[in-house]
Amino acid sequence: MCAARRTPFATLHRCFVGPGHTAHDLLNIGAVAESMARDLGILDVETPGPRRVARTNAKRQENTLKNALAAMKKATSPWSRPALLGIWLGSAPAVLAAQTLTMEAVNTEAREGAAPGIELRLRLDAPAEYPFTAQVDLVGVDAQGGTDFMPPVIPVTFEKNDVLRSVSVTIVDDPIDEPYRETFVASVGSVTPLDPGAVPSVINAAAAIPLTVIDNDNAFSVTAAPGPEGGAVILTIRQDYDSETGETVTARPGAGSATPGIDFAPWLKVARFPPGVTEASIAIDLMPDAEPEENETFPIEMAHIGTPGTASFDPASVTGTILDETEREIPVRITFDQGTARMEYSGHSFTQDFHHPDMNGTLIRHIGGTRMTLSQGNGTDLELRRFCAEGTDFAGIAEGIPGLSAADIGAGNRTGWRGAFTVEGIQFDYAMFEQPDGTYSGYGRQRGNADGAMILTRHGYHVIPLVEEEPEVARLPTEAPTAQLPPEAVTDAVARAVANDLGLSPEDVGPYLSTSLGADMMQGDGDTARAVVVEIWLDAEGRPLRADRAAPGPCDPGYGEARAAAKRLRYRLGTAGESIIGQAVVQDVETGVLEEAYMEDLGEASNDLDTAAERAHDGLSPDVSAPG
Repeated sequence: MCAARRTPFATLHRCFVGPGHTAHDLLNIGAVAESMARDLGILDVETPGPRRVARTNAKRQENTLKNALAAMKKATSPWSRPALLGIWLGSAPAVLAAQTLTMEAVNTEAREGAAPGIELRLRLDAPAEYPFTAQVDLVGVDAQGGTDFMPPVIPVTFEKNDVLRSVSVTIVDDPIDEPYRETFVASVGSVTPLDPGAVPSVINAAAAIPLTVIDNDNAFSVTAAPGPEGGAVILTIRQDYDSETGETVTARPGAGSATPGIDFAPWLKVARFPPGVTEASIAIDLMPDAEPEENETFPIEMAHIGTPGTASFDPASVTGTILDETEREIPVRITFDQGTARMEYSGHSFTQDFHHPDMNGTLIRHIGGTRMTLSQGNGTDLELRRFCAEGTDFAGIAEGIPGLSAADIGAGNRTGWRGAFTVEGIQFDYAMFEQPDGTYSGYGRQRGNADGAMILTRHGYHVIPLVEEEPEVARLPTEAPTAQLPPEAVTDAVARAVANDLGLSPEDVGPYLSTSLGADMMQGDGDTARAVVVEIWLDAEGRPLRADRAAPGPCDPGYGEARAAAKRLRYRLGTAGESIIGQAVVQDVETGVLEEAYMEDLGEASNDLDTAAERAHDGLSPDVSAPG
């Protein structure tokens, strides 16, 4: 029998060793013996080598054996209950093999389409004693399994002696715009031994881990509000979900029944969505035109610039509509907000409210698209030039004008109209901005020194076009249409006439010509042939400008570098019975005045297209130089 007190470890170890134990069993039994000896106070020697390892393994299982050791301590003699000791020793190898399984995430979020997705790691606190499987369950909160991530269940196999296994979660790159962040949860649902005879002893201590899918798609809806000649087509763009990153959308207008560079500004427009913003607008400037014609349209292609993913637009292409305005002078009503006048004199300051009376007037949108004139009923004409409004402190301006907010003036507009003049040392400056409904809102200021007193006045004003409803006009009965001249053939005929004058080939002249159809004189029934209109824009030196020129706006880099159009040549060829009638005009872009005009005599009209085009060009005798 082994001594009960102060027995060396080696002796106690031998007391537990019996026949049939393997070397591994002996190591585990040695660990049990050392643990017993420590708790019972009968161990007085530190043991090196394998015995220390055994003691270390036993320490790891100390909590598991705590109750059994406590029960043995209560015995009068530790050996007085051999049955209990036998149970402990018989179960010791299985109990001591109990291990803890945990799970950690290498990354907790991933963007759609990004590899390798989300990686999880399952870890044991010691090498596996036997093979088993752990089932990782992925449960969606607002993300959906199979749609946003996959697979929803991942079995993980640990072979004997494995400590670490990795799990990859695939993030599905779908084309659907969704909330920027969607969540699902990973957890270990079950642990199953692969050996049916093994006693389950892996403790599932894996905590649930929230994981995030970051969306990379954008869905935009687009609407286009028609605009009058000289105004703008306003695009309103909305995205379904906001984003934590900024988004950029472009709108590129193209040729339709309206001509780029002649009827509308052809350059690319950009709208930016700062983080959290879901709506933005784009204004496509329309050129003023004093010629009666039908409403014209042009397509606008939408595109997205930004992070990889699917960007969709509904619709992908919208139509810009130009509402014809036949009057150069638009009657308007001018109303004024209450203003303030501040005067400083000899160290004293005085502030007084004032209010201008409302009045009628006219607004002239000049054909160049860069200038307007607001003629007031008091006889004063305000000349306005287009300018870039970015950086304008609308809030600071509105702060000194009672009842007027920054939004009332025009906050959010990229371009505006501004002018200034001086009278007897007093500086007058004013600006106005077009609103979505076609009206204008602006502000005026007066600053200067009058008889030793410093004066500052500020007020707001609004310009409201007075549009009279057109009376109902009975339509004429339909008739068989007269033969329509092919637009391409007319363009080629004009190109030959101009090229011959310049000593160039028609192919060289072609890029400088733009072609459109004239107004339908049957009120839109389409029953009469339309005249074909071919136009050439000239710079100040008489050199043609390309029809697709992309002149930058005042807010775009390079503004002012492009050659500005000074004159416009317009050739109009149409049919009159069996004859072809040619007309031509030279128009000043700045004023809109027709400087020269030619119309072929009906009695001498030709039935040959080239002859009609040559007569129109020669009769006009335009001062045209070869392109630079």
